[in-house]
Amino acid sequence: MIDRSRLFRLVTGAALGLAVLGSAAGPAWADLILGPDGKWAPAPVAKDAPVPGADEEPSNEYLRESAPVQADAGYDVVKNNRGFNKPTGVVKKILSSDSVINAAFLQAMSDASSSYFQEASDGFATAAAELSGYGKQLALYYRIQMLANIGEAGPVLGAIDDLLGAFPKSYFYVDVQIIRAKIAMGKNDVDGATKALEAVKSAPGMNARDALRAEWTRIYLTLELGRKYEDAAAAYRALVAASEKASDGQGDVTKQRALVGLGSCLVMTKKEAEAKTYFDKATESRNSDVLAGAYNGLGNVAMAEAKALRDAGKLPDAKAKLEQAVLHYLRVTVKYKTEIEEQGSVLDSLGQLTKVFATLFEMSGNKDCEVADRCYKTYVELVGMMDAGPQKNAMVRDAKAFDEKRKTAGCGLPPK
Repeated sequence: MIDRSRLFRLVTGAALGLAVLGSAAGPAWADLILGPDGKWAPAPVAKDAPVPGADEEPSNEYLRESAPVQADAGYDVVKNNRGFNKPTGVVKKILSSDSVINAAFLQAMSDASSSYFQEASDGFATAAAELSGYGKQLALYYRIQMLANIGEAGPVLGAIDDLLGAFPKSYFYVDVQIIRAKIAMGKNDVDGATKALEAVKSAPGMNARDALRAEWTRIYLTLELGRKYEDAAAAYRALVAASEKASDGQGDVTKQRALVGLGSCLVMTKKEAEAKTYFDKATESRNSDVLAGAYNGLGNVAMAEAKALRDAGKLPDAKAKLEQAVLHYLRVTVKYKTEIEEQGSVLDSLGQLTKVFATLFEMSGNKDCEVADRCYKTYVELVGMMDAGPQKNAMVRDAKAFDEKRKTAGCGLPPK
């Protein structure tokens, strides 16, 4: 399987979670909060204004009809001056009016969407200097993400210090502590990673959702990726139980992610039948990252079952299982690729697809050129997503070797 410990994800304007909603013309706009009831607060002033649903971004008109309201967002409580006051763990999303009326913020968003990360970082720093409240906090957080994409740990850690210096109880506290933990793990500093994540769980007033999320990250980074599968499985089981006790559904997503993690550890310890039960449960989720992990896991189970059937000489059944695995992996690489925050499941699925296609090609007696071509195209896609390093170099060598194999078989050649 592909090493899923990529330090940072690529962030574009869309992935940042904000739409560029227009110019600064018109009345003052409000910070908007999506509450646990699926409604945006504050409600529009005009009674006949169209009301967006929980899965919709508010329109320009909706925002323009909202009275000037500024969100006050911490890791414990999110509130505004219109009476909204909820625990952070039940808040679904916050939109900042500053992100669509501040010129520096708008330009930084444009630069981010074009992958001009240094320019975007500078722009968010400028915006933060001009803003206050949640808009300033958001600009500082986006600056961290831009620096993370550049890939130098020192500036990232400095930017985190800037955010927490200005907002010690930042709404993004768990996010930046996870980044700190990933930087530590990049140096094989397990103690440093654990310390960063324990800071979340021990922070006074920390909401349950983020505390549970920090614990999932600790298990994943320090145990599962460390190949301590038995320890990780036990920790995931405990996390499932803790998540079930969280009030108001704050543990729902973490529970589902823990189920996926548990299933992955069981696959690695050759307990595929038990693992499938947990992956199946996780497919009930509506979270794209959870679903991507679940279907990637189901693909891994199908591959293991196919190997057992092939070893038993049941080739037609093995082929059917491999084709089932393909469907699971394609669901991840096609449907969820652009919807998820963490790309680990996509990398895993692409890596496993190269193995499935290569096996199907071999089982065809090296005659199924369509499968061979799909295999090589999958190699190309995977290599394009991987970070530079020894693992990518090895994958390039594997791709070249398979390309030679398919060409020797008469596949992948230009028409005469």
